[in-house]
Amino acid sequence: MFEQMLLPAFQTARSRYMDTMSGLEENQLSWKLAPGSNSIGFLIRHLAEVEYRFSQMFFQTPLPEDVTLATIGPVKDEGIYTELEPLLRFRDQAYQHLLHALQSLPEKDWDIPCEAPIGKLTPREALGRLTYHMGYHTGQIGLIRKYAGR
Repeated sequence: MFEQMLLPAFQTARSRYMDTMSGLEENQLSWKLAPGSNSIGFLIRHLAEVEYRFSQMFFQTPLPEDVTLATIGPVKDEGIYTELEPLLRFRDQAYQHLLHALQSLPEKDWDIPCEAPIGKLTPREALGRLTYHMGYHTGQIGLIRKYAGR
């Protein structure tokens, strides 16, 4: 069910995210649109952390022991996500973790509401919210790359 009905739409959104980062250079990770806003590096880390968090909250897959969630909640971008290779590796690992969680979720569980700190959602609804979240921050990354480098 997931692979046929939900995965294609999610992969389309994911492809737009990946396209936005095409040719990304390490010096661009610290770019921001304005003081106090989030950098590209922070946003990439945040998107990956949210994938891990949603896997835990809605898709019945525990957080790996070596993963720390530092960009979720009332936090401020401290400019620490400035190394491209480790950041991209973390991004890719989070996505693989999420895909495994989504593919492992039994079909019967996709419409059972889950209580989470962000509210009560079914896994199907959570995937919609996750897709929106990715699109929202993908747009921010695109705008930062377009305007902050000038």
